[in-house]
Amino acid sequence: MQLDNFGSRLRSARLIAGYSLRELAELIDNEVTKQALSKYENNQMQPTSAVLSILAKALNLNIDFFVQDSFVHFKSKSFRKKQSLTQKEEDQILERARAYYENYSELESILGINEAFNNPVKDLIINNYEDVEKAAITLREVWQLGLQPISNLFEMIEFVGIRVSAIHHDDKIDGVSIEVEEGNPLVIVNVSEKPIERIRFTVIHELAHTLLNFSETIKGDLKLVEKLCHYFASCFLLPYKRLVEQIGGTKRTYIKIDELIRIKEYFGISLRAVVYRLKQNGIITDNYHKLWSIWLNKTYGTTKEPGEFIGQEKTNRFMQLLDRALAEELITASKAASLSNLSIQEIRNFQPVG
Repeated sequence: MQLDNFGSRLRSARLIAGYSLRELAELIDNEVTKQALSKYENNQMQPTSAVLSILAKALNLNIDFFVQDSFVHFKSKSFRKKQSLTQKEEDQILERARAYYENYSELESILGINEAFNNPVKDLIINNYEDVEKAAITLREVWQLGLQPISNLFEMIEFVGIRVSAIHHDDKIDGVSIEVEEGNPLVIVNVSEKPIERIRFTVIHELAHTLLNFSETIKGDLKLVEKLCHYFASCFLLPYKRLVEQIGGTKRTYIKIDELIRIKEYFGISLRAVVYRLKQNGIITDNYHKLWSIWLNKTYGTTKEPGEFIGQEKTNRFMQLLDRALAEELITASKAASLSNLSIQEIRNFQPVG
């Protein structure tokens, strides 16, 4: 049996499960040794049917996972994380994202969908904050978003061809942007126990990493890249023209908290991001921005603040495509369960009665 991608798929499955080679070997009582597993992953040996069965059962996967012809390769990735995120956790996040992307791609292929993503700002070289603002304006124009608040950013991003994966992890990670070889970009966002404004900011921050074409000089300064991605998120979520309208002018010496809360609750952007945007655009001074930052931290702590955006961020497209494939009888309930990581019973309960 010739399985060209078996080594990559075995490694991916092992990392998704969170096992080292030794731990996986011990889990299966060394029916397949650590040394043999290493040879499989490095394509130095091909598995027998018996070995495939043992590994699939141990890793709680269908054998189909290991015998797929294709394997998605990530060209580049950018983590927004804390140093405490371990390599094991990082690998697990990436391999789960790879499996999700592969299932997504297979589902689109079954439905005959082949929509390549086009980056509207790929030719705009980013050298400064002004270029970032221009990129945000261009994207809103090309994507026909106008200047109004965007209620569901996940849905909007999926609509233009970028795939979004919402994960649940601890606070060690906010998000990841991934460039896929010969595929559409992927954005991963940690939604676990985070205010919706932070989730919204993160997804657009990762979008910036995905879309913005930074000059070579800027690329060499990683801290500046992060600041520019932050600024892009603010520009995209709250267009300058609307900011000036909401705040009542291009210069302010005093602002009430109620004004900021109204902007936050309307545009779905945090108070801190609004205040920072006001400073960056010269509407308030650096000193006044510092006073706001100090007051917010002292009054509410470093993560909380008043006001709440009433909305939700959900990734809907994958399940919509799954619905369609089931309704058109292009896939079985078993295949749908395999693609979505749901049980067959959940899939059957999910389907409308005909």
